[in-house]
Amino acid sequence: MSSIGRKIALPWYSREDYPSIRNMVSDPHNLAPTYDQWLAAAENNESVGRQSGLEIVRILVEPLPFARWCADQGLEPDSAARMRYVAERQALED
Repeated sequence: MSSIGRKIALPWYSREDYPSIRNMVSDPHNLAPTYDQWLAAAENNESVGRQSGLEIVRILVEPLPFARWCADQGLEPDSAARMRYVAERQALED
């Protein structure tokens, strides 16, 4: 299957929320230690995806809504939950 025209949702964080997100997740080792390091990596991933023909959609992950969603879903707030959360949010926006 071609990736042309395929839409990918990426979790996106605000500078203000990043420390809270890192503190609440069960896998902080999967997030860069600082917002600036995370942002550089995220922008690079976004650029690589676009160069591959993907449509990249940034989905803002905020601490309280994400925590409530995880609790409602019975999920650990980890990277798998973050990806599922942004996929569901993207589907709602389409």
